[in-house]
Amino acid sequence: MIYTLTVSSQGQIVIPVDVRKLMGLGRGAKVKLRMDKTANVPTAILEPPFSWVDRARGIAKGVYGKGEEYIKKERNTWDR
Repeated sequence: MIYTLTVSSQGQIVIPVDVRKLMGLGRGAKVKLRMDKTANVPTAILEPPFSWVDRARGIAKGVYGKGEEYIKKERNTWDR
């Protein structure tokens, strides 16, 4: 989805709430603004200041129990 942001007279923009929630941005959060001047149309991209991999790491911790035990159990169900 593409959002249209309005720049205030003081150079400020408001990021829509659903975008802030998706990016995990709260009060005082910082974002990166990346400019792509090589594209046919100049593009500005807002990026969170963190790695999505780091943010998602551990999200399912404990869901499968201990990893080694889960793998052993799954391997025992394979046809031999």
